[in-house]
Amino acid sequence: MLANDDEALKASGQPPRAWPIRGARTLVVTGLLGLTACSGAPRTPLVPVAGQTVVLISLDGFRWDYLDRPEAARLRELAARGVRAERLVPSFPSKTFPNHYTLVTGLYPEHHGIAANVMLDSTLGRFQTGNHPAVRDARWFGGEPIWVTAEKQGVRTAAYFWPGSEAPIGGIYPHWYYRFDAITARDTRVRRVLEWLAMPDSSRPRLVAVYFSDVDTDGHAHGPDSPEVNAAIARVDSAVGAIIDGIAQQGKTSHVNVVVVADHGMAAVSADRVIALDDYVAMDSLDVADWTPVATIIPKRGREAYVYQALRGANAHLQVYRKGDLPAHLHYNTGARVTPIVAIADEGWSIGTRAMLATMERGRIIGAHGYDNTLPSMGALFVAAGPSFRRGVTVPAFTNVHVYPLLAQLLQVRPAVTDGSLDSVRALLR
Repeated sequence: MLANDDEALKASGQPPRAWPIRGARTLVVTGLLGLTACSGAPRTPLVPVAGQTVVLISLDGFRWDYLDRPEAARLRELAARGVRAERLVPSFPSKTFPNHYTLVTGLYPEHHGIAANVMLDSTLGRFQTGNHPAVRDARWFGGEPIWVTAEKQGVRTAAYFWPGSEAPIGGIYPHWYYRFDAITARDTRVRRVLEWLAMPDSSRPRLVAVYFSDVDTDGHAHGPDSPEVNAAIARVDSAVGAIIDGIAQQGKTSHVNVVVVADHGMAAVSADRVIALDDYVAMDSLDVADWTPVATIIPKRGREAYVYQALRGANAHLQVYRKGDLPAHLHYNTGARVTPIVAIADEGWSIGTRAMLATMERGRIIGAHGYDNTLPSMGALFVAAGPSFRRGVTVPAFTNVHVYPLLAQLLQVRPAVTDGSLDSVRALLR
């Protein structure tokens, strides 16, 4: 159902599972956070790109070293005819929504406003990944996603479940998008991607973004070294392979750049490594927006000094910082939604209350992410192949803020001002 039919949708009272959008650029939204200015004239193209398309695939929670597991055969084939990074370094916190939005804006979370998976805002209320009104409210989102950059310059785009694509950021949606529905099958998403690519050149999108959550879901439930994660790797590997095969069947391999990324990695956690905040501080003195492994803490009025002193040094596996004092490499010291106190657990440890942590089953290994983004366990996947990329090349690890300028180069659109740099990833390109 198209956006032009939204009056009928309102009358029915039944929002659609999938809502492709056309012609949404007439919307106007103000009060956005972040940087949206353009950086000037486009650079001379590195390679001829007329008619080329970019397919951007996210495999949530696909740790960089999963690529070497037997179940990732199709992804290794893609890397062999293209490029791979030793690992893609996520932004801090190494969580899903902040990093998906960093990948498409080139901004650190402190700059684009999605500072955590869960946030509290005195004006907007509560942001949470499952809170549909919030994720569709453009006021939460700063910066300029690549689909907005492209649409503003006449390049048509499409997104299937990419975080952030459901909101009219800067008044603009992707030309087509789908509202998130976790039960939508992988083959349904693959089929729609290939249908977009099969459209006539005059109307097809030149940027197609699609999201798969399997590996993250099973990583949380069973831990990164589990058989269930290996099975999830096989499922998403098959989906990527189906997209690659479909592109080949359409005769478009030489015209399509496929970029496969992940938002973060995964670390093993257990009930044997827990930090209960109520062992150290009165819980009525603070609010906690996001809990673990990074606790974003908002002390009650007049209680900041007490909360900070009570938690600082309370547990050897918990690092506690005031906003502005976090290590520089985290890029998490500014921005309206970085909380006054940020507590970071050591790798493999969990933060909660006694009651929350009591629900963890003793001895059972599960998975978590969000830790210091420079930890190898938080490293993510980056593989790409196509006419613009070198062949059979592995490059050193790089930070995910550089993906946006890479996408802008592939699409030959003028990039917005970001924290990333094309020069940092130019070695990927022919």
